[in-house]
Amino acid sequence: MTVRVYLASGKLLPGPPETGDLPAERVFIHASDLPELWVETESGNVPDTGKAVSFALTRPLDLGFERITGTVERKVSKRKRVH
Repeated sequence: MTVRVYLASGKLLPGPPETGDLPAERVFIHASDLPELWVETESGNVPDTGKAVSFALTRPLDLGFERITGTVERKVSKRKRVH
């Protein structure tokens, strides 16, 4: 199951994955008046709200960052759509 993790104080960092990083399948940056950063992961080990978390991209994408860190603001489980 995919979990969308909204981050407070999120940072995009260069460098290889570190021990404890969760896999980041997708990263979203909503650059609006109220900016948001969230990561989607298939990991079931996402910490609770208010806890620090770190993610690593599941594959290199040459974006200038490989890791995402921050504090869990909220988590939303995404359910598969049934057609």
